[in-house]
Amino acid sequence: MTDHGTTPFVMYRKDRVRFLVGAANLAGFRLSPEAPSTRVIATCCNTPVYLEFKGGHWLSLYSGLWPSGTKPEPTMRTMTSDLPEGATLPDDIPNAKKQSLGFFAKLFGAWVAMGFRYPKTPNLGEINV
Repeated sequence: MTDHGTTPFVMYRKDRVRFLVGAANLAGFRLSPEAPSTRVIATCCNTPVYLEFKGGHWLSLYSGLWPSGTKPEPTMRTMTSDLPEGATLPDDIPNAKKQSLGFFAKLFGAWVAMGFRYPKTPNLGEINV
């Protein structure tokens, strides 16, 4: 979590993400059987790695995993209506209460560039919570 009570993600096209080592340690879980997202952790250290949305062509990677100085700069915030009571955000980038039209335009543009494909992620173990 950031100082603002947010969880920063970097969204990447699935066709541009590679796990060079440790993929065998990844396992996913859903908050409920009907949940549209899978949370994936590295079971060796219980580190959250990414969120995957059912039918999505992108991964939401936890940005805290990037080494210092290598993390992409954020370009927008979404779902700010979910902020904890009293939390405020700087106005350095757009702070959309929900997913904005610009957000969906970027997702769609990436999907077009991918040829409307849905690349597979590594086979995951499953965690039952």
